[in-house]
Amino acid sequence: MKVSSNVASKPLVDGWTILFFIMAAIGLYGMAHVFFYGQEPSYGVTRYVSWGLLIIGYSFLVGITTGLSLLVIMCHLFGLKHVQLMERKLILLALTALLGGFYVIFWDLGGPFKLQILRFVFNYFPPHIESAIWWMSTLYALELPIIIIEIYLIFTKNHKWLLPIAIISFLVGVSAYSNMGFVFAANISRPFWFGAYIPIFFILSALGLGAGFGLILCYFTKRLVPSLEEKLTTVSHVLERTLFFVVLAMMFFTGWRFGTALYAYQPEVSGAAIALLWGKLSFYFWFFQIFLGLIVPFFMLIKKPSSTNALIAAILVIIGVFFERYNTVIAGQLVPVNSVYYDKVFYVNYTPSLSEISLFISALGVAGLLYLIGDRILNKKFAQEVETEESSH
Repeated sequence: MKVSSNVASKPLVDGWTILFFIMAAIGLYGMAHVFFYGQEPSYGVTRYVSWGLLIIGYSFLVGITTGLSLLVIMCHLFGLKHVQLMERKLILLALTALLGGFYVIFWDLGGPFKLQILRFVFNYFPPHIESAIWWMSTLYALELPIIIIEIYLIFTKNHKWLLPIAIISFLVGVSAYSNMGFVFAANISRPFWFGAYIPIFFILSALGLGAGFGLILCYFTKRLVPSLEEKLTTVSHVLERTLFFVVLAMMFFTGWRFGTALYAYQPEVSGAAIALLWGKLSFYFWFFQIFLGLIVPFFMLIKKPSSTNALIAAILVIIGVFFERYNTVIAGQLVPVNSVYYDKVFYVNYTPSLSEISLFISALGVAGLLYLIGDRILNKKFAQEVETEESSH
């Protein structure tokens, strides 16, 4: 059987297409709620917990972009450039994840009903170079066209400029994502966030997201094109080791973070840690972040896993990273800044609203649907190239 026929034989509409379309359509509920009732009644955020699920979803999705940009560089550094289809899939998913992140932050900022275009214009003129958020938005605005150029160079096989552009894309992505971590880390009014930990952990978790989604793409690409299994297995082994060491590093960082938070007993810091360890967020912390996201993948990856086990471990790490982001962002806001004036630490509450949940699910669906559309185009292009190569032999 020819490789080209395997690649091009995927139907235009399959189960994944329907799933992602339904997920994208779920966001219509949140959009309608924001349109008819406004942002404040639609979202679960308050004056105490002002950053909720949509901000968390944004940081999660753009983290995927940063991690995948790193993997594209790894494809070059480890001599894996011959796995052409894999490289294309990685950068395509990086683009669609970034667009999904823009989609969800668009709604967090209030939707299209507050003249968002003018808001972005006022953001850049005059430039606010002293603002961390200004740098974050500027760097991500730069990353989008850079990734599009990178995709164009991959399709046109312009290897002369591909590596330099890939390096620039990676540097801009790492700068943007670590700067996003700095937005949290520089907030001295939220002591649980304050410090150098979050920017470093953001980059570490981005590497975990990149390796996780890279393994997922490898798994399904091997099923689609069995003749590429040997080459993709080499890539999978690199990603499995990468994911294992990321999990190990995250366990180390998490342990020391909570050790120092409890030892110092600064009310806002230890109070947030207690909320995670045995308080309001303890189930999310212990079950999703620690057990599913770290412990189970650690034992699955410690020895050479099968393709299925590697896939499961990758999915669990991705889930764990999302809940780590959720726990960190929410826990840092549960202890009000004025609680130091009281004899006892008290907590506020946050529960994502149905509008927030629907818009976050919609963002995942939009990113997935855009990826599938691009993947269909990519597969047809790749099949044509393979047919040309086969006919020349």
